[in-house]
Amino acid sequence: SFHGDMEQQDREKALIQFRNGSYRILLATDLAARGIDVPELDYIIHYQLPDKETAFIHRNGRTARMHASGTAYVLQQ
Repeated sequence: SFHGDMEQQDREKALIQFRNGSYRILLATDLAARGIDVPELDYIIHYQLPDKETAFIHRNGRTARMHASGTAYVLQQ
């Protein structure tokens, strides 16, 4: 997981483990929506939609970096 209630060193460790392939899935809050670059991130899965359209755009921006393709999914009940 990756969220604001974690200590900074724990967030960094989780991100490193995700980047190096130790974890294939990273559950994250909007804290990860900006400024986090993970090469070859193919999918974003929205469990809950954000209130603002710009947050949705930034979340999806974590995939399809540098003209690559990516897919965003929205889970709804």
